[in-house]
Amino acid sequence: MARASQLVGLFLVLCASLLWGPAALAQETPRVMGEPVPHERALSTERYQDCGLRKRAVNASVSHRPVPKQSREASATIEVDYGENFTTEAEDAFERAVDVWETHISSPVPIQVQASYEALGEGTLAAAGPNFFYGVDATGNGETDVFAGDALTDAIVGEEANPQEPDIVVRVNNQLNGPGDWHFGPGDAPEGTIDFTSVALHELGHGLNYIDFFSVDQERGEYPSNTDGESRILGTYDRQVVSNDGELSYRALTNTSFYPNPSDELGSALTSNRVFFQGEASEATAELGTGPALPKLYAPGSFAGGSSIAHLDEDTYQPETQNALMTPIIDQAETNRLPGPIMCGQFRDMGWPLGVGCEQYFQDLFAVSVQEVDGQSGSRTLSWSEANDANIQEYIIDRRYFGGSFEEMKRVDASEVAGSSLTVEDLGLGAFEFRLRWVRENGSTASSPERVRDTVTVRDVSTTITGRDEQGRGTVDLSWTVPPGTSSDFLYRVERRTGEEGAFQPVATVPQDGDASDEQSKQYTVKGQTPGRYEYRVRAQDGAGNAVTSAAREAQIDFEGDVYALGPYPNPVRETASFDLTAREPQSVQVEVYNTLGEQVYAEQREVRAQDPTSLSIDASQWASGMYFLRLRGDGSVGQTKKMIVVQ
Repeated sequence: MARASQLVGLFLVLCASLLWGPAALAQETPRVMGEPVPHERALSTERYQDCGLRKRAVNASVSHRPVPKQSREASATIEVDYGENFTTEAEDAFERAVDVWETHISSPVPIQVQASYEALGEGTLAAAGPNFFYGVDATGNGETDVFAGDALTDAIVGEEANPQEPDIVVRVNNQLNGPGDWHFGPGDAPEGTIDFTSVALHELGHGLNYIDFFSVDQERGEYPSNTDGESRILGTYDRQVVSNDGELSYRALTNTSFYPNPSDELGSALTSNRVFFQGEASEATAELGTGPALPKLYAPGSFAGGSSIAHLDEDTYQPETQNALMTPIIDQAETNRLPGPIMCGQFRDMGWPLGVGCEQYFQDLFAVSVQEVDGQSGSRTLSWSEANDANIQEYIIDRRYFGGSFEEMKRVDASEVAGSSLTVEDLGLGAFEFRLRWVRENGSTASSPERVRDTVTVRDVSTTITGRDEQGRGTVDLSWTVPPGTSSDFLYRVERRTGEEGAFQPVATVPQDGDASDEQSKQYTVKGQTPGRYEYRVRAQDGAGNAVTSAAREAQIDFEGDVYALGPYPNPVRETASFDLTAREPQSVQVEVYNTLGEQVYAEQREVRAQDPTSLSIDASQWASGMYFLRLRGDGSVGQTKKMIVVQ
């Protein structure tokens, strides 16, 4: 990470009443203003190569790790292009950090990361930041309000501002050796090692806009401005940075009435050890810990390029606290794989849409999920996490059926809920979306922004080969179970696919026998099935055309040899002889017909897919009445020879 330098020709003015984040976005559609500015122009190149995260040869032996991912649905997609030097174990460790951020932020646009694993020198662990910065009109007045990096800009605007370029550039040092070497594993970092995943999580945070434009040169503080010194580049992070004068009053460091740009006054504030991050969400999350009312930033008496301002204060947020990830020092054996509440608050104040990992700090209920219920076909359990001070009186589960309107399905008094879960029974077949609402003790209501989805389809689909006829054709019994609560207007279409690559085709339709108040078993029998491989599935469809489809089940009707022919039919043959061909492996099959004199009267080369019966029709209208012999020759082997009678 780095600090600001003079930037000629850019003009960005902060509006005194600037709105940013959810309140502003609900009013206007934000948009990008002007051309993207490469990070080399917005920040000094030298400092951009070092984010100021330092290792300390002290074993913290602490661990902050996320809950299992299955309870948190990803709300962002982060795609990483790893450089050629990245080892497999380093990639795996980096991906664990990616997984965490994908559940803590939300973006409709995939976030592209370019990551390299290279020599950065002994004092540097890693470096990261946005690749470009953009002026953003957040209020819709046609003027640039604030400056943001790639990923945040894309998330706010809702589209890729610069699709040809990565959004975040990360460089990780591959030269750590001896004490303080990298720990790549999924478990806690042992003593004497630095946790690679924790560092990657920290650096990705900088790339997601945890970055400032301030700098100090010979006691004069500044941030980028154009040549006339009036218009200023103001980042989403910078506008939240305030200084405390010791009397519980805070002044924005971008307020030029108190801190001209550049000025000694600004330089003094940046090195005062009294710098904080001000914002409604940041203040709310700071209250969850034991620190000051506002998140305190790292601002030592000697300005530390790459470390000052864009980190939380190390002394205030020690490794054992839940807000230690973004401090400028990481200890050995410090496993910190969670952004923490304060960082989530800062992201919210900067305008980031949040995922459930961060939303938990701002809601009564969060991390809602849905699971099947063992032994209860058609039932689902909704589970959630709950804030300690939620004070909920009543829970409500709403259901949406096949994309229709939400309807209340269950309402339960909080005193009757054991743990943080509720089960809804007898849903019947359908594609469902569930919403959890609640009523607080003061009578106010709220709803989780998370919508959990699940599909209930027929269960226990099975196929059984129950017999063979004299020609080797099989009988397939297909059975399935219909869950209770299923409407009487459902029909069940049996579909079949031959071989391994064919499309599913309808075979038959089975009606519903009244409302399925109890679980129902259904069956359909397919006779005369040519040897080969098949897959069967059941597509259940209601009267409105809504449908759910079961998983497919295989039915294998075996045969002898490498190539098999079923037929001819009809037999005797009059004009056309029809056969079904099946091959054990994909191959080219030579089809030949000979008369009783050994003369070849027909030949064809046919490509046959594995276990996929294919039809063969031979025109016999010009042949004399009598006996003929069909011979099949596969690749490297002789298949069957079959007799057929032609009658003219």
